[in-house]
Amino acid sequence: MQTELDRLHWENKLLWSLSESSFDGIFLTDAEGLIVYFNPAYLEISGFSKEQLINRRIQDLVESGEIPDACSPEVMQTKKPVTKVINYYHGVSALVTSTPIFDDAGKMVRIFSNVRDITQLIKLRAQLGEYSRRLRQAELVHATENKLIAASKVMETIIKTAARVANFGSPILIQGESGVGKDMLARYIHDCSDLSSDRPFVQINCGAIPELLLESELFGYEAGAFTGASSKGKIGLLELANQGTLFLDEIGEIPPSLQVKLLQVLQTNTYFRVGGTKKISLTTRIIAATNSNLEEALANGRFRQDLYYRLNVIPIKIPPLRERREDIVPLLLHFLEKNNQKFNLSLRFSPRTIEQLADYSWPGNVRELCNVLENMMIMTDGNIIDEHSIPSHIQQATKKPLFIETPDYFDSYKLADILTEVEKEVIRKAITELGPLRKVAIHLGIDLSTLVRKKRKYQI
Repeated sequence: MQTELDRLHWENKLLWSLSESSFDGIFLTDAEGLIVYFNPAYLEISGFSKEQLINRRIQDLVESGEIPDACSPEVMQTKKPVTKVINYYHGVSALVTSTPIFDDAGKMVRIFSNVRDITQLIKLRAQLGEYSRRLRQAELVHATENKLIAASKVMETIIKTAARVANFGSPILIQGESGVGKDMLARYIHDCSDLSSDRPFVQINCGAIPELLLESELFGYEAGAFTGASSKGKIGLLELANQGTLFLDEIGEIPPSLQVKLLQVLQTNTYFRVGGTKKISLTTRIIAATNSNLEEALANGRFRQDLYYRLNVIPIKIPPLRERREDIVPLLLHFLEKNNQKFNLSLRFSPRTIEQLADYSWPGNVRELCNVLENMMIMTDGNIIDEHSIPSHIQQATKKPLFIETPDYFDSYKLADILTEVEKEVIRKAITELGPLRKVAIHLGIDLSTLVRKKRKYQI
């Protein structure tokens, strides 16, 4: 008998401990609505103190306006489970489910309520809704596979500018860090123009081709122009792009000898092939791009001033992703959908994953985001991309450290007093920086009930 009592005592103690440590609020009334139990998480979520709840009836709290709403009174009437979203006065939103509990005779004896904080989920849903709204506003007039994502004001302005200048033949200079999408913007400009339907878009990376080959690639050459040249000669990319668009990526890497020839093309719309004597005329839209500082190159004499001004008729600067953070989540959702189609998947993000990826600075910009997400999707088991799929360097970069300022002196030199002051400051700083107490408890490695007790003790 003693063994059975010990087992029941242990199980009751375990149940009590689980309830006290639960991140969800737990709230219990009798069949008449009298409050008989609540755990620390419920106090945090509802904003109540113990004194406000002890010996009170839940329906009285609702009628007096001390609580905006509750499920228990409706359960008392219907004897059926009720679920509601309740917005508490201090700004916390919670999903509350109240369930009747019956004894063996079928009489309702208790009403059990589970209260889950969904404040961050609602904010995230509203944020995604706003992103979707702004993305719809930024939908492109021209149908193109080169889809640009614009949720930030700065990208909306850039896209509007690109669409506006698309049908003018003036040279465009696109500047921005590596990976921001300069090539995609150049293609978008071409697609928006009247040339896009049947006119060529030719792209070359000026920094990826040796200087000796770059000239022949751009301008072409006549038969026998140099050792190893084709006996039939070769047309250059300028000629291939005639009546279309030539995109010169990394224009800052073009050697000085070719800068003069390119300037002549921009000034006269004519050029000569390597080894040729016949002047070739062309009508080609020139779009140049660079991730280097051309102003600095001008000052150092590495880039011609006259060529710079010829290319910089319409300047467009794409800011890095860290300066337009509103675009991060829409880009994640865009590439998620694109990769789901590409790999025949049906993956989706967990809210915590989106939150953590949105906190990352993305030094490699859109290119890094696209590659990281593809890796995460390939390595994910199941249909949910959770935070365990996030690469370790991103997890470390988005982990919020706690910093406290330790004073040079304390009011007391007793170790116990010093430790108390440090503990108080750590908890205060954690609550300030991390917000919800459940999140703070996880970060500090303590259970929620312990955190609530210490918070009250230190009057934080």
